[in-house]
Amino acid sequence: MKLLGYKRIHGIIRLKSGLRIGMSKDQMAIGDVDNPVIRNPLTDEPYIPGSSLKGKMRYLLEWHLGGDYIARSTEKHVYVPDDPNDPVGRIFGSAPSNEAQRRVAQQRGPTRLLVRDAYLTPASKQALEAMTARGGYLTEVKQEVFIPRIGGNANPRTAERVPAGAEFAFEMVYRMMDTGDGGKTDQDNFRHVEKALELLQLDGLGGYISRGYGQVELDYQVEEK
Repeated sequence: MKLLGYKRIHGIIRLKSGLRIGMSKDQMAIGDVDNPVIRNPLTDEPYIPGSSLKGKMRYLLEWHLGGDYIARSTEKHVYVPDDPNDPVGRIFGSAPSNEAQRRVAQQRGPTRLLVRDAYLTPASKQALEAMTARGGYLTEVKQEVFIPRIGGNANPRTAERVPAGAEFAFEMVYRMMDTGDGGKTDQDNFRHVEKALELLQLDGLGGYISRGYGQVELDYQVEEK
């Protein structure tokens, strides 16, 4: 097995509606909003974790390809077939839990897709700083109302989100390995990465997508290294 090269995917994630990627409630402090977004602890700026991007791409691709990815997944674990050429396993990786799966993982080689955290562009940070007085730091606090189905009064709730129009710079790196095929399998599988990026724009990112949050537009280019 040999590393042949990389494809570098880089560009801009543009929010077409508010984006909400929540943080753990264990990280909340007294006085925080009910549903805060995740932030860089050093700069306090909202960001998009690479794990959120990669996880959503994998989820969408599994649904697109169908079959056992969905049927055999469990509440806490994804399913990867015992096939070293399986595209989802090669692109996104696996966590083998027995010796047979470890042997397949060795034949498959390392996870091909690396997804970095995405940070606000300098222009977006400057624009968001101007509206800080109307929400959290670099975010907005959206007011919503839950309407009880039987009696009772409407219950207000709040959710912090990054406003529509904000832009994040993102980068992904795709490894191409020769597993005895001259790199053909990884070269062919790159179409699945591009499909996952297309699905991400049709579906959404983060939470509350069915309520209008998380619509994104990608502007990117691919370079071979």
